[in-house]
Amino acid sequence: MKTNKVYKAVERKSKSDQARHFLESGNFKSALAIVSTFVKGVTKMEKRTLEIAHECLSGNETFYQSIGIDTAVEIDNSRIIVHSLLGFA
Repeated sequence: MKTNKVYKAVERKSKSDQARHFLESGNFKSALAIVSTFVKGVTKMEKRTLEIAHECLSGNETFYQSIGIDTAVEIDNSRIIVHSLLGFA
């Protein structure tokens, strides 16, 4: 006796697709978390900005302010970088 197995196709999305989905749904922090892990197409300075912005949005903003980093500027710059990397520029 044969058994029929039904396999659901699991939709595999790239990190870029996942980040785009979060960005389109208004969840910038989650999009930033994904984009900050990108290696290709990101300069060292952009990566630093993305990481600082993610840390700031995760509750460590006062630390970066205490060492003289303008966190509002870093977050604004990270928005520009994220939009550019995901094709929303």
